[in-house]
Amino acid sequence: MDRQTRKEYVDHPALTMGLSVQPAVLDGMAKIKGAKGRGLLGRFLYSLPESLLGRRKTLPEPVLEAVAEVYGRNVVALTLALADWTDPAVIQLTPEADAALQRFQERMEPKLDARGASMGHISDWASKLPGAAARIAGLLHLAEHLDRGHARPVTADTMRAALTLADYFAGHALAVFDRMGANDTAERARAVLDVLKANQWSEISKRDVFAKVSRSEFPTVAELDSALNLLEDRGYIRALPVLRTGTRGRPPSPRYLIHPDVSTPGA
Repeated sequence: MDRQTRKEYVDHPALTMGLSVQPAVLDGMAKIKGAKGRGLLGRFLYSLPESLLGRRKTLPEPVLEAVAEVYGRNVVALTLALADWTDPAVIQLTPEADAALQRFQERMEPKLDARGASMGHISDWASKLPGAAARIAGLLHLAEHLDRGHARPVTADTMRAALTLADYFAGHALAVFDRMGANDTAERARAVLDVLKANQWSEISKRDVFAKVSRSEFPTVAELDSALNLLEDRGYIRALPVLRTGTRGRPPSPRYLIHPDVSTPGA
């Protein structure tokens, strides 16, 4: 930073941000010029909890003094333990922890496909999730080993705890980006889901769905694919095996089983 009133230089800046905002701030956030293209939206871990309005405790219990004391003491101890470091402290993974992280990466990769995969529309964010999970594991590891944590490898149990958090953030990221209007596929999936709810089917073919949806949203049957794939990934429907009755002619339209809860009000 170089200003008229002062000059400050930070050779190796590191910034951690924690923001608590009203849900309305998310509306249209993806439309900020350059926010997505420059990777800004992909660098945050999101949490969009359910509103407790109408069910809140008017006089919540304070944090226990013992808990606050231990927390404060541990934060100070960890800060002092790392204060004199000049070179980066390298935290290693056990082979089991490394294997768990690798399995998570293999599970995530197919979801990044832009052609209808569940996280294809937020691949900029989702592609960074394995790295974020590794950093979360490092933080959990240091919180558990306040003294010379860098001298011990991260265990598989700690990595699994971090991956549980990563799955949590993945689910909330989908909700947040959908709210920000970053996903045309999600909007189409909602339109198809509304049709399924209105007709209360237990089983349906793709051709029958196409007959019920709006032509402005779905000009061709092929336009349904990404929406149906997303609904299947979320558990609303399940594709049935396509059975041909002969060797000639076009194959029958794909059929789907519909989850019984889809017909339940509020599902």
